[in-house]
Amino acid sequence: MSKHLQISLTTAYGRKNLEALSGTLLLAFMVEHFLANLMLLWPDAAPYQWYTNTLGRSIVVRGLEVALFALFVVHIGIGLHMRVQHRRLLQRHPEAPRPKAISTRFVGWTGLIILVFLVIHLWRFFVPNRVEQLEGFDLYQQAHLAFANLWYTLFYTVSMVALASHLRHGIRSALFSFRFIPKPLLPRIRMVLSWIGFGTSIGLAYIALHIYVLSVIR
Repeated sequence: MSKHLQISLTTAYGRKNLEALSGTLLLAFMVEHFLANLMLLWPDAAPYQWYTNTLGRSIVVRGLEVALFALFVVHIGIGLHMRVQHRRLLQRHPEAPRPKAISTRFVGWTGLIILVFLVIHLWRFFVPNRVEQLEGFDLYQQAHLAFANLWYTLFYTVSMVALASHLRHGIRSALFSFRFIPKPLLPRIRMVLSWIGFGTSIGLAYIALHIYVLSVIR
């Protein structure tokens, strides 16, 4: 494998690359998830129902779901390991400078918020729909019911803000890891990816808030 992208769990450099690669793939999933959730804003439930039902029947998509869960496990596991190592390093060298960027300083906390969100969100939607396959479980209807609840909507919104912060740190870190990217292109790629990460996170929060407001004024 190229020295510019060593993927391994045995070295710190390899783990950092694997964390960056898994995070990049998860960002791609998040963009797809955001585009699909835009259909929740349509009064007609048919397009969203067709989309989710089609995905649910696809063997390929079910295989991709397994791969997605594996990505989450890898990303979370390596992230936790890196945070523990970083904390130990600071304990041994208290004089070491702390990161100035807020997104970097709180990346562990934002990661924890996202982990809690994933567990609750998957339990609310994925388990009944994909695992239990409950008859009559309509994702469009269930999403609107969930976002009509003020507390769930607030929790979802806070989680998306945490995700935006987490991605701000992650994108910057990933680009430093991907040494195959020409340095002159780094600022432009960083800007584009940062806007994608911020836009999708805030966009998902907006969808939840939009549905909540509609539920209140109706």
